[in-house]
Amino acid sequence: MYMKKLLLVVMVAISISLTANAQDNKDKIKKTSTAGQKVHNTFSKHKKHNGYKVKSEHNGVKRKHKVNTQTGEEKNKIDKK
Repeated sequence: MYMKKLLLVVMVAISISLTANAQDNKDKIKKTSTAGQKVHNTFSKHKKHNGYKVKSEHNGVKRKHKVNTQTGEEKNKIDKK
C-alpha cells in the first residue's frame, strides 16, 4: 500500500521536474522572405521563402541562427546575460 503511494509521489515529482525543464528551452523558427516573395505570399496558396531564422534561449543564453537557403549563407549570434 505504502509502496504504491511512494511510487506515485516519485513519478509525479519526476514529471513536474521534466515539465519545468522543458519550458526553459524555447526555440522559435520563422521563415524569411524577400519583398517580392511577401507580395506573392499574400495572394498565393503556395508560399515561397528564401530561408529561415531560429531564435532559442537555453539557461539564460539567447542564440540567433539565420540561414539563407538561396545563397547558403549562415549567420550565428550569441547574446549572454
